[in-house]
Amino acid sequence: MYSMHEHRTLPDALLFVLSVFFRKIFILQLVGLVLTYNFTDCDFEKIRKKYQEVIYQALEKYMNGIKSTEFNNPIYCEDPPDCLTKIERITFYPTHGCTSLAKEIFAVGTNAALTLQCPGYSGMQINNTQAKKKRKKREVATNKCRKQVAYLIELWRRFSRIS
Repeated sequence: MYSMHEHRTLPDALLFVLSVFFRKIFILQLVGLVLTYNFTDCDFEKIRKKYQEVIYQALEKYMNGIKSTEFNNPIYCEDPPDCLTKIERITFYPTHGCTSLAKEIFAVGTNAALTLQCPGYSGMQINNTQAKKKRKKREVATNKCRKQVAYLIELWRRFSRIS
């Protein structure tokens, strides 16, 4: 028969291992929130060209005739790396009421430009199958998403002027 001491050791050991495991996951999540790509070593000129050739038209098409100035919340960036940091955050990280921008054509172009022109930038994983389905069956853009895209338009304009 098992003694009372042996019977408790396995659950205690399991609880200890799980607590260490979840603590490490929590720390990794915190580090992921703090660490972002720097964007200082990017080829700003090539990114600006990609914006002018591809991304600008895709952003305008998404807005579907609505002027970005209709959304009165200005957004500002200090220099090209700051602009790209904010562009990346708004494009690829969902916000309440707008979760699907990363699948849009302008996001795919943004991801390609940053991945190709910024050494060490790993890019965002975008499921191409979902992106193609999205293009075929376009959902109506919400006001919250249009507001986010209006921010992107302003950031890209500022980036183009200062890079």
